[in-house]
Amino acid sequence: MTKRDNNGFGIDRRGFLKGFASATVAAGLVGSREVFADQNSASERFGRGLLAPPAIDATPGTEKYWKKVRKAFALGNDYIHMNTGTTGSQPEFVQNNLAAYNFYKSQDPRDWSLNLAADFPDLFPVVPSATGARQLLVANTYGANADEIVLSYNTTDACNLIFAGTPWRSGDRIVTTNLEHSALAGPIAWARDYHGVEVVMVDIPSNFTADITVDDVLAWFDAALIDTDTEQKQYLAISEVFYKNGLRLPVPELCALARSRGAFSIIDSAHGWGMLPINCHDYGADFIVGAGHKWLCGGPGTGICYVRNSDASTHLLPPFAMGNFGSYGNPFVVPSVLYQNRNWSPASQMQRRGELNVSALYAMTDSLSFFAQIGIRTIYERAVALGNYFKGLIAAHWGPEALWVQENPDARFATGLTAFNPFANKDDGASFAAMNSAINVILSNLALETPKIYIRSISWRSSQNVPADDRVGLRIATHAMYNNYDEIDHVFARLVNQVNLSGLAQL
Repeated sequence: MTKRDNNGFGIDRRGFLKGFASATVAAGLVGSREVFADQNSASERFGRGLLAPPAIDATPGTEKYWKKVRKAFALGNDYIHMNTGTTGSQPEFVQNNLAAYNFYKSQDPRDWSLNLAADFPDLFPVVPSATGARQLLVANTYGANADEIVLSYNTTDACNLIFAGTPWRSGDRIVTTNLEHSALAGPIAWARDYHGVEVVMVDIPSNFTADITVDDVLAWFDAALIDTDTEQKQYLAISEVFYKNGLRLPVPELCALARSRGAFSIIDSAHGWGMLPINCHDYGADFIVGAGHKWLCGGPGTGICYVRNSDASTHLLPPFAMGNFGSYGNPFVVPSVLYQNRNWSPASQMQRRGELNVSALYAMTDSLSFFAQIGIRTIYERAVALGNYFKGLIAAHWGPEALWVQENPDARFATGLTAFNPFANKDDGASFAAMNSAINVILSNLALETPKIYIRSISWRSSQNVPADDRVGLRIATHAMYNNYDEIDHVFARLVNQVNLSGLAQL
């Protein structure tokens, strides 16, 4: 059968795809950018078929290896991206696949997924279904059952689903912290205002020093949790990694503590997927939500939501009505057969939320397959090593007190995020405005340099008792897949220069 490309020229589909398969094999050695650049009609070929994750032809763990990994991304040598905590850079083979999914869907809306499965059986699995195969990939990578995985649109989307589906009652309790993102803090405030839920806040110290232990952290939360009766629900709702300062909480230990007090757990791991070696079952959490567009580099409008649906004989499942009410029931059956029961699969019932952007969600899981190929723990350890190197430069120049989260001997606190403030008045709320203004100037100046440097600022309330943000700093994200030590040295040198130009006294 002959089909026509966008320019109206007749092409043989099978013959074309055979040629594209050669590009796929080549991409496995050098990365999609070089493959497409070597083709005479690259613009016609891009997005017309699927590419596998590129294999890295170098010794794992070496700087040469990581430089070849970087070639899978579109980031240029004139751009230093150290704000992955806001958004990641999508691998080029994933960009191609996203376009291919949309192309096939537009070309044949009825049978597009069957066509992809026929043309690329190794790259487009359809067992147990096209979406189910991707949920299974996520589950196998992150220690879950496939029926517990929902492909969401971001952390906020997943938090909204969880809070909407939880039957809140006046007198229920939520234990949280003063450093939460609005994706979690907003639903918590909603539950408080509309359902009379009590909110208990744990203040995380702004200066998280190297002598703070996991036992210290557990004690803070133990003091906030209470023993509940069967009529009262209690939840621990916290971030695994605080976007404000990059601190990682000991989630498995905190979930165990919550469970021992009769509490369920909601974990905002917006920075988890793609950065941390998460094992959902080992965590013991009831819900884990996170973004696909940040450290996982899956592209905008993607995320992963874990809903515990296992171990129910040992640990009670939280009462839950899935949140997306389109799958709940209909007015003709009273009450719905799903009323007050958990005998349903989150991967099925929660995944169906109208017309899904499956192209974006499938592309995200393609990115995950690349990360899994490199090694989830390997990526985490590299990100932490880069982050600790950055922390060392800061501590050597301005002193460890410049770091909002100091390098801790307990690796359970470590992440690829570094937050710091080099100014002498960093702990003085009265100096917040001046420091915030100086930091914004620094960010603007760095973005105008060559190479362009992209980092961000962060601010927060040092305590729930203060009326507004009174702490501020710079936040650096070190991603294993495309950042390196040379970039860190350059960024640090430019930061020192900009801080010197600020005119504010330094530590």
